[in-house]
Amino acid sequence: MRRRRPQHDRRLTSTYSELSYPSAHAATSVAGARRLSETLPAAPLWTLAAGLSLSRLYLGVHHPTDSLGGAALGWAVAKLTS
Repeated sequence: MRRRRPQHDRRLTSTYSELSYPSAHAATSVAGARRLSETLPAAPLWTLAAGLSLSRLYLGVHHPTDSLGGAALGWAVAKLTS
């Protein structure tokens, strides 16, 4: 399904496409937090991952399900590569 990005009166950043996908920011930050928390303090890593995932909603470039889907994808990739 080709869902469009959220339509806001003001979008705080530009995008390459008007189509909405699972958030790559959420995916990479969750994957990184999951893997790095094996050797580094987990709380700052997960705080950063949550902040990056939520920033996509604040900036108006993703729907909540895009960030959740990206986070789930990142979790799965990190699990498969461990």
